[in-house]
Amino acid sequence: MSRIERALEKALKIRRSSSGPGNSSIGLTTFSKCDPSVFEAGEGAVDPAAVNPHIVSIANPYTVAAEEYRKLRAKILQITDKDFLNTIMITSSQSGEGKTITAINLAVAIAREFDHTVLLVDADLRKPSIHTYLGIEPKLGLSDYLESRAELPDIMIKTGIGKLILLPAGKPPERPAELISSDRMRILMRELKFRYRDRYIIIDSSPLLMTADALSLCDYMDGIIFVVHAAQTSQKMVTRAASLLKGYNVLGTIFNDVPKYLAQNLYPYYYHATPYAGIVSTPDAANTTSGDEEKQSDDAGGGIDDRIQEKA
Repeated sequence: MSRIERALEKALKIRRSSSGPGNSSIGLTTFSKCDPSVFEAGEGAVDPAAVNPHIVSIANPYTVAAEEYRKLRAKILQITDKDFLNTIMITSSQSGEGKTITAINLAVAIAREFDHTVLLVDADLRKPSIHTYLGIEPKLGLSDYLESRAELPDIMIKTGIGKLILLPAGKPPERPAELISSDRMRILMRELKFRYRDRYIIIDSSPLLMTADALSLCDYMDGIIFVVHAAQTSQKMVTRAASLLKGYNVLGTIFNDVPKYLAQNLYPYYYHATPYAGIVSTPDAANTTSGDEEKQSDDAGGGIDDRIQEKA
């Protein structure tokens, strides 16, 4: 055996041992079949005409709402690019606050930027919806991988939207919390983070106050974005959710579905007046706009409160 062969064999043993006893098959060699070309732009599974209209980064990219997501992209890149904090989770205190729509629009906005690829992961195994918003029906997903029924290259979907790849949730499993907190998930997230230097991993999680899944995911994340619905989220719920995030790197809070009066005459020159749902941010948080995740109301205006914008 040559010196090179011995070195390769030694490296393989180290990688397998790092995954723990009994888990050698899911170590750092998990993605040996994954072709890097999967992250090239081109034809994909998503038909823009079938995308939900609330995914404005695809369905209507020349609107105020879509511009707000590009602002959010710029803010996130500023915060994370130096140390490349590339694993980012989008969550909320309860369902219906806009976390999934925020995750998709942010992922698309970054994927259309010149320098980065994006993997959008639907880790809400209880109520997955990213595939529905994108108008596709994947056969397999994250749950199948975590239960060892599929390999990663078999479940990653090339969307054809910028440099965006989708890892759907798959069929809701019987024990989602245990899958999310498993060694297989931990090793998957580590591998996704370090496989490509230019790639952002955007994770849509379940709500913080409704399941244990999101808390388990926090342990794998470089940063967390917290979505708050302006009309339906109580201060008590926000306080409870924020207490669960103590000790984690919260990149910012997105205030979603903001009434029109907070952003009156914000874009009188560049845009035509169009109803849209808006977001303002707390100081040092990212700014964007989106629609309500479940109600999908079109009657709310939005934008950035000038007082908050000056502080950000």
